[in-house]
Amino acid sequence: MGVTLPGYMDLDAYDRADTRLRGRGTDRMNDSSDRRAIQEMRIALPETADLQVQPLDLDDACRRYTEDGYEVTAQLRQFLAVYGELTVAWTSGEWTHELTTSVERALESTHATPRTLAVLAKRLGFPVSLVGTAFDTEEAVLLAENGDILLYGDAGFQRVASGFGSAVRALVTGDWDKSYF
Repeated sequence: MGVTLPGYMDLDAYDRADTRLRGRGTDRMNDSSDRRAIQEMRIALPETADLQVQPLDLDDACRRYTEDGYEVTAQLRQFLAVYGELTVAWTSGEWTHELTTSVERALESTHATPRTLAVLAKRLGFPVSLVGTAFDTEEAVLLAENGDILLYGDAGFQRVASGFGSAVRALVTGDWDKSYF
C-alpha cells in the first residue's frame, strides 16, 4: 500500500519482548488477534491496561466508512488493518478510561460526520481520519497524515503522540501534553 505507520519496534526488540509476553500467561493474549502491532502494544503497556481485540473484517469496515460518506484512504485502510476493533481500558486514580477503534462506535460517536471531519481538517490545515473514540466524553481519535494521533472534543484539539502505539502508551501512563489548541 505504500503507507507505513510509525511506532513499530525493531525485530530484535520485538523478539526480546515476545519472550517476556509469553511469560505473562494466556490471560494477556487474545486469540482473535495475531496482529503484530497489537502484540507490541501489549508488551509496552503496563500490566494494569486491559486490551480487548475483536475480529476485524477489513472490507466490511471500509465499506461502513464509505457508506457513511468518509473517504477511505490507504492510510485509514492500513490503520484499520493494524489497529481496528481494539479497545484499551485503564484506570487512573478513581476513574476508568477507555479508547476504542471499534468501527461501529467510531462512526456513531458524537463528532462522527464527514462534514465535521472536513471542518476539523480545514481548521488543522491537514487531512485527518476518524479512527476511534476515547473517554466517556467520546473524544474523537484522529489520525493525521503524518501519523500523529489527536483527540478532538468540545474543548478543542489535543496532540497525544506520533504513532498510535505511542499515543496509547501516553494515554495509559498519563505522560502526554494535555493542553488544548
